[in-house]
Amino acid sequence: MKIAIIFGGKSSEHDISVITAMQAINVIDKDKYDLFPIYITKDGHWVTGEKLLEKNTYLDFNKKNFKSVTLNFGSKEAIVKNFIAKKVKIDCALLCLHGLNGEDGTVQGALELAGIPYTSSNVLGSSICMDKIIMKDIFKANGFNIVDYVWFTRDEFENDEEEVLKKISSKIDYPYIVKPANLGSSIGISKCNCEDDLLYAIEVACKYDSRIIVEKAVENLREINCACIGYGEDVRASKLEEPISWNKFLSFKDKYLSFSKMSSRSEPNIDETLNKMVIDTSIKAFKALCQSGVVRIDYLLDDVTNELYINEINTIPGSLANYLFPEHFGKLIDELIDIAIKREEDKKKNKFSFKSTALFEFIKNSGKGGLKKY
Repeated sequence: MKIAIIFGGKSSEHDISVITAMQAINVIDKDKYDLFPIYITKDGHWVTGEKLLEKNTYLDFNKKNFKSVTLNFGSKEAIVKNFIAKKVKIDCALLCLHGLNGEDGTVQGALELAGIPYTSSNVLGSSICMDKIIMKDIFKANGFNIVDYVWFTRDEFENDEEEVLKKISSKIDYPYIVKPANLGSSIGISKCNCEDDLLYAIEVACKYDSRIIVEKAVENLREINCACIGYGEDVRASKLEEPISWNKFLSFKDKYLSFSKMSSRSEPNIDETLNKMVIDTSIKAFKALCQSGVVRIDYLLDDVTNELYINEINTIPGSLANYLFPEHFGKLIDELIDIAIKREEDKKKNKFSFKSTALFEFIKNSGKGGLKKY
């Protein structure tokens, strides 16, 4: 079975995507799968080549050493461009992309048009979870407990800074968490305790996105994470984890670059009732927001009041959240590929055509001399 591993991307989370891909490549069953790497460079070019399967390639990457590749829409193929174009049949794509231009439904849409099954959520599930504002609106509509939030655009802030500050202060009190709406990995996120902090945080967030969300920060914060894997009604939750950090919330460095005791993961010390609430809520959210494959759902817990808030869904979690499941990472990848193929088979059960006389009538009534003038 030919498996395209797609990673990299024109995203601030590009390097994390490469790490996820390298870890997946290291464990995937190479006797079972024929790997076809597709690396999306930082400037958005799609390239392929055997050396892309080796992590040292990225220490001094030169795209001139690799062949360009595109998808052949409607054919389940990739086209490798060299002196002569070569078609490569793809059975499934393993997505190891993070952030914009990969986790947001864009690549998923291209794969849909090509007819290639792919791991992760579909176009809808991916796009709504990429945008923190839309995601929280849907959480709210489905009755999930979330923190209070306000959102605005970069243009609104640049045109009337004072009005935006009034809008925020009228709805929520300090401390705040300020985020770009469409980024992950804690990039561009700041905590604010005063107006000077807030103004600076908004300016930082505006460099990354045109839509900004400001949330009420949870006091006495603990973070609880839970992954889910499945499709349709067949969904199971992982064990829970509690990322531990000296900071009030996890930074990019905490999540991906720290190998010291400053940041680690452990099973949370919470009672059975709260543990069950996290698992039940995770499965419900997975289904409500049209998810499939594996996702990680992050929660905020006030350690004093014991109030739990659902925070966000990561549709392609780092290293595909393998550390939260008991089975070997390679077996988890097998399951993701099986889910992707099953979803594609289910899609084939849908009707995509409707017998209509509309075109015939249009041509007939347009006259022999061409279209009628109106």
